[in-house]
Amino acid sequence: MRVVALANQKGGCGKTTTATNLASTLAQLEKKVLLIDNDPQGHATLALGFHDRDFTLSTSDLYLTSDILVEDAFLEVNPDLHLVPAGIELSGVEMILAREPEKEMRLRNNLRRSALPYDYVLIDCPPSVSLLTFNALLACGEVIIPVDPSGYSLQAVGKIRETIAVLREKKGHDLIPHILMSNFDTRPRYVRAVMDELDELYDDELLDSVIHHTVKIKEAAASGVPVTLHDPESRGAFDFRRLAREILDQEVELEVVALDHWSALLHGPAVSQAGVRFEADFPHARTVRVTGSFCDWSAKGLPLNKREDGLWECHLDLAQGEHQYRFIVDGSWLPDPHNSRTVANEFGGANSLVVVT
Repeated sequence: MRVVALANQKGGCGKTTTATNLASTLAQLEKKVLLIDNDPQGHATLALGFHDRDFTLSTSDLYLTSDILVEDAFLEVNPDLHLVPAGIELSGVEMILAREPEKEMRLRNNLRRSALPYDYVLIDCPPSVSLLTFNALLACGEVIIPVDPSGYSLQAVGKIRETIAVLREKKGHDLIPHILMSNFDTRPRYVRAVMDELDELYDDELLDSVIHHTVKIKEAAASGVPVTLHDPESRGAFDFRRLAREILDQEVELEVVALDHWSALLHGPAVSQAGVRFEADFPHARTVRVTGSFCDWSAKGLPLNKREDGLWECHLDLAQGEHQYRFIVDGSWLPDPHNSRTVANEFGGANSLVVVT
């Protein structure tokens, strides 16, 4: 799973346009995609055809309510594309969390607790370097920086790269940046000069794909559908299909920076001849237990022990077959955030699944 933020402190450079159309195009290419609208303006929500009346839970709940997870809040755009919507209430998150410890880790911690059966998680950020943006960047391994053809955008790229350097220095968190030329009319001379300057300054980070200026993209956003559905033969649709393929091609060569133990734990419990080893990454929990079909969903569960590296662990001897399970973390029942294999339960949520062969 790749977790990617779309960020630039400059407004109007195409973050939301890229987020919604890239998410939709990846889904059309049979990838499971989650798009998180992390902007109080809620433009990604509107661009996919949803309004405030269509949802009660939103991105703000992921920040403020520990027992509301992604699987509780998403809307289904189509079977391969889910959206966590946002509205104006998200603008109050920074003030509410102002004095909270680790406030910049709220989104990352929520994603770790959530069931994420996705190939891609995209996070659309507001046009500012704010608490919401820091949360998104700390939850990701990559960031796409859309830039439009202006001198202000070149300056903004420098600022977002400074922010990435601060996160590396202060938080030990590294990000892989991808710079995307967005809304480019390549005919004027000054635009070609901007392209040359981007190529010279950021050769290794600059994506080959270019999103050209076209009215079809604006028409699609106004209609609440991606451009690949609004006009599949348009230049905008072609550009986003090319971008999606470029992103997919990176999977062969890209080693996404792990979020602590995220990548190591991503595929869930380890099954061997010695049994099943369950691992859980809840560093601030007081108690972690596992319960499931193998113990008749006991409310007491079976305890995990905390190791020196901060991970919780236990070994169980399970019979052959499929076993559904959940972790009980300080009394809260949660799916395994590192296991993409899930099944729906009778309560409208998801249980994690392990198969012993």
